[in-house]
Amino acid sequence: MRVNDLVDTMMKWQLLLLGVSAILVLALLFAGGLLKPNGFKEAGLRDVSSMPAIIWLFAGFVVFLAMNSAPYLISQIQWVQEQNFNETQMQAVNTTGAYLFGIIAGFGMLFILSRGAPDCGLKLGFVDMPLGLGCFVLAFPFIQLMSILGVFAYEQTQHGAMPERVAHPTLQLLVDNSGDPWVWAIAAGAVIGAPIVEELVYRVFLQGALLGWLKSPWLSIILSAIAFAMMHRASSTPVPWHALLPIFTVGLCCGVAYERTKRVGVPITMHICFNALSLIIALTTQPGSPANPAA
Repeated sequence: MRVNDLVDTMMKWQLLLLGVSAILVLALLFAGGLLKPNGFKEAGLRDVSSMPAIIWLFAGFVVFLAMNSAPYLISQIQWVQEQNFNETQMQAVNTTGAYLFGIIAGFGMLFILSRGAPDCGLKLGFVDMPLGLGCFVLAFPFIQLMSILGVFAYEQTQHGAMPERVAHPTLQLLVDNSGDPWVWAIAAGAVIGAPIVEELVYRVFLQGALLGWLKSPWLSIILSAIAFAMMHRASSTPVPWHALLPIFTVGLCCGVAYERTKRVGVPITMHICFNALSLIIALTTQPGSPANPAA
């Protein structure tokens, strides 16, 4: 059987394959105790009580402020003013600078908070990468099923019309200008910079604040995932509404993985995997193909 034939066969059976995979993962998580009542508590909750919830929110605000201040600060640099960058080049400079500022501020806040809250899940290490990759593999069936559901809902509300093949504006920019190295710089920021900054803000700081206030891991995870999805809708380059389902699911899975492993690098790795996979799918899917849920 040729590779194309194998791919076509898998696409025809993808709903069944994804459904079976999701059931197997749920059974595995239940057997491991995660989905049982008080599963998180039995495994040991992150101790966020050593810092007031307002401190966790303040840390997230610092990262948000650093990111949003970057374009203005960059525009004041004389060297940048002298380059006469075009719109795409300036977007690449601002995007890279914003994520760089956010990463510096985020890891700075991590370092500060870890000194006063050593048991709140702020660890980073090489083990995070294989753990995060494994967690992403477990999460993928749920993300893809929600992606398919989002596309189906769009078709039903738009009288059978298909959504755009690529859902994210940054991915579409790359597809339309794949030969431009400046656009690849923007894409690199989206694949690497965005997951680092967003996981620090939404999973570490916001979810930490909610956990401190609500004392409920699941409620904290769900609310932070909702905020994470809504941010993608309310941003300057909003995603279409049907893409909110997989984005929410990514946030939910990252939140669960973070609370279970208590390691910052795990949700960051999962998020990077999702963004990288979306980029690969956007670049390899032929124009005119049905909308690809993951992209």
